[in-house]
Amino acid sequence: MNPNLRVLPFVPKFVEHKIASATTDPITAVMFEYILAGNGLFIRAKRREFSVCLPVCREPIKGLPEAKSGIVWHKPRIPRLVWHEILENARKGLDSIHFREDVFVIFWHEASGQWCWKNIGKERQWARTIADDSLSEYGEACIELHTHPDGVIHFSSADDRDESGKFRIFGILIDIHLPNPKIRFRCGVYDYFAQIPADYISELPDGFLDLNKFEQFVKKAAL
Repeated sequence: MNPNLRVLPFVPKFVEHKIASATTDPITAVMFEYILAGNGLFIRAKRREFSVCLPVCREPIKGLPEAKSGIVWHKPRIPRLVWHEILENARKGLDSIHFREDVFVIFWHEASGQWCWKNIGKERQWARTIADDSLSEYGEACIELHTHPDGVIHFSSADDRDESGKFRIFGILIDIHLPNPKIRFRCGVYDYFAQIPADYISELPDGFLDLNKFEQFVKKAAL
């Protein structure tokens, strides 16, 4: 080998476009990558807490290995106690009549080796809340969760705007003053969102209703 020839180090791309060669192709993009597989087109990304592969299009393509969609956690699953404590904090000091939205983040605390949460609401209104993004916990957040007024069970267009451009799990917590509060999660990979069941990331406390899982059950029952 020519001693003057230098081998350049591998520099990962921020966004990649791939064709699947195996069911376990590694994720190498810094931000996200699209992968074309035998069971459709998928978007994939990874961070220290989890890796994700979500379907964009389910059109089958002959001759390619299939991709497995879902979320793989690199840390322990989030304990039920976290959701219980967040619910109690959200209920504190406000009833359904004087309701104002609030926002929470859940993050992995490396030193203690456990999941932690923090209320980071800065501005709160009946159907609007703003997170204090100056806090270090906001930058470290794996999950961003905010409360919704009673009966508002879907992410809003305002939520879409606020959550676009981030890679984390988003959640809404609804009917917080009822005995059976409702919760819904979605995974955001920058400008792409996909609804996910709660058991992808955690087990819920008794009494919580996972809206995504419930709606899947109703859809199957109607077939």
